[in-house]
This record gives sequence, C-alpha cells and structure tokens, in this order.
Amino acid sequence: MEDFSSRVMLALRRFIGVPLPGTAWYIHGAHPLGDTVFRVRLHSPGHPAEPAGSLLVDFPLPASAAEDRGWWWHVGALRRITRLIPETRIPLAYGEDGVAVVDAAAVLEEERFPDEPEVTLEDGVDYVIGDLCGDTLWHEAPASAVPDLYRMVGFDLLTSSTLRVYLSHHSRVIGVDLAVRDSETGRLRNVGWWASAKLMTLLRPDDPDSLAVHQVPDTEDPACEAVYDLTRWA
Repeated sequence: MEDFSSRVMLALRRFIGVPLPGTAWYIHGAHPLGDTVFRVRLHSPGHPAEPAGSLLVDFPLPASAAEDRGWWWHVGALRRITRLIPETRIPLAYGEDGVAVVDAAAVLEEERFPDEPEVTLEDGVDYVIGDLCGDTLWHEAPASAVPDLYRMVGFDLLTSSTLRVYLSHHSRVIGVDLAVRDSETGRLRNVGWWASAKLMTLLRPDDPDSLAVHQVPDTEDPACEAVYDLTRWA
C-alpha cells in the first residue's frame, strides 16, 4: 500500500500551511503505522482540550482493492471527523503521553460516512490548477503538463460552476472556460476528471480548428487575447 499512502499524504499536504476548513487544526504528520493503519497527526496551537494541541487520527489502510474507497475520500473523512470533535460525538483514547487518539474505523461505523468522496468547490479548482501545471499530486510522472502545447499562467473562478484558466499558447495568452460541475447533475466534478487530457486534444498544432470552434466572439478579458468556452465539452 505504499502508493496508496503516498497519494493520501500528497492530498493532505494542502492542510500543512492552512487549517482544515472550519477548524483550527493543521496537519503536522501523515504516515503509515505498520501494514494496517495510516496515522494523521493534527496540531492546533494552544488548543485547550489536548496536551500540546495535538490529536492523532488513525485510519485503517485498505486490505484490498475492494476495500479501497480512494485516497481523496480520506481527505473528506478527515474534514468530517475534525468537524465532529467540538460536538463531543467522537470517543477519544489517550496514549501514555496524554495525546488523544481517534480510531477512525469506529467513527466511520458509528457516523456512517458516505462512500463517495467529499468534494468542495475549492477541491475542484485546486485539482484543475494542479492538473494543468503537472503537479505531482495529480500525476504519477513528475510532470504531465505539456510544455510544447501550453503553459498555465493564471486562473480565475468566475462562478461556482466555471473556472477560467489562462494558458500561454502559440506565443499568446488565451482564456479557456472549464466546468467544475457536471452539466447534468449540477454536482461538483470529482477530482481526477479530464482537464489536461482534453486540452491536449484541442491544442494540437496539426489541427488549429479543433480549438477555434469553441471561441467566444466579442468577449473582453484584459488578461488574455481570446476566450474559448469548453464548459459544455466533456
């Protein structure tokens, strides 16, 4: 499960420098504990409830692919657990050092978290930016953004449904509008969707018309020379 642990660790990386949403908890540690547990150490400076402001959350590592909910699911589960702590709905055990330990398996059984991963709007935007930039969080290889086709230079979340990314392409900057929600259900797209793969097919130098048909005429944006609408193209 080394690859699984690595992916969970990289996903949780976002919350080292900023706290988990709606809480004062930062992630100060994440690593497997033997073959069955993945431990996350949370820290909240000056938290009155726990010694040294620390809290340990132990997730069960999946024993097989059939038990694997996916690494992004664990991000949402950790956010749910930290939101439950102030409500005193989580039983806490304490180690010899006085630090509280949460058995996530027991919490999941009691609270019945959904099997679907929790995805926020911020998750979706973070995924697209990382995907287009070739962030290792989203790619097995060191970088899968394609520098000979485009280079990402910026982004703007226009609405809760549309993200405009700015790409340097053929010596000019273009704006490309992407949908962060499913067009049929209106629900936020899960992380791992087609952003960079689809752009690669549209930006082929041997077929310039593949992108041109999506251009939005008479759209003024001081950050780019032209805007292309891909919100309905999936």
